[in-house]
Amino acid sequence: MITPCARKLGHLLLATTLTFAAFVHADEKPCTLHSGDKYYDLTPLKSSKDYQFEIDIGRKFFLNVCRGVTTDPWNTDVSESEGDIAGLIRRDHGDFAIGIVNTTLEMVDGGLMLRQSNGSPCKDMDNVRGSSAIRFICDTSVFAAGKPVVIDKFPLNTEDACHYELEWRTHFACSTGERGFLSGLFVSCIITAMILFMLYVVASTLYNHFVLRLRGPQLLPKFTLQHAHEILDVSYALLKSLLDRGSWRGRQQRDVNFASHHWTSREEEEAMFSADFLESGRESAPPVHGVSDSGEAGTQSGGEEDRTIRL
Repeated sequence: MITPCARKLGHLLLATTLTFAAFVHADEKPCTLHSGDKYYDLTPLKSSKDYQFEIDIGRKFFLNVCRGVTTDPWNTDVSESEGDIAGLIRRDHGDFAIGIVNTTLEMVDGGLMLRQSNGSPCKDMDNVRGSSAIRFICDTSVFAAGKPVVIDKFPLNTEDACHYELEWRTHFACSTGERGFLSGLFVSCIITAMILFMLYVVASTLYNHFVLRLRGPQLLPKFTLQHAHEILDVSYALLKSLLDRGSWRGRQQRDVNFASHHWTSREEEEAMFSADFLESGRESAPPVHGVSDSGEAGTQSGGEEDRTIRL
């Protein structure tokens, strides 16, 4: 039989899982694009190591996709507050940044385009900064990530160009199936299950140690339905008591019987309160002595002992 606590917890977990799956489905990921009924995703090209090749007779070109370059830039005249550098070229007097990271894809003439701007200041050009445009071409024959190639630059006949056009052939530029709601729900369920499993292991270990007073190998979590119900009941009671601290202070010794791991009955609780009330009444009531006809307290005639009347 499912306890009310377990039922409420199950409803909460179901609502959380559905909300998380809907959020994952609705949120548009960077470096992805919907074009008609096709879906494109370039995030697999994001690399922990920069793509490196040479241009202009031995100058090294470092480039990354959907993230900043991992190579340390040198004298680019681009502040960190402007963003991460998408790519750079090693030059004699400092690195030339070809633009700041951009994760917004465009569909241009049937191909994916990624534009980057606001790079290093261009030589002999006022208020002009480095920029680049990368055209990704779907090529199923390139099974790996592929490699970018510079196909044009501006100004053309100079080693200090300001704008670069690149072409990148890769199978990652081909349309792919988009992860739907059901797949998002499945992933969120797996993540939720892993989190719940870790929480159960921790809670079961603490319960075995502090409540059951077990030691050694017996501290290992128990995967039984009864054990899970006990942990849920204790966790629910502790949480409820923390939310109602005033009630918890007055009843912390009566709510849970940790020795037998069962709740006290309502009749037993009422009997405890009644006994406490009567006992406190006897201790707090002031004594009343017999009063003689003259108005002074004293002993009654006949030599009887003083009588004290308690309310």
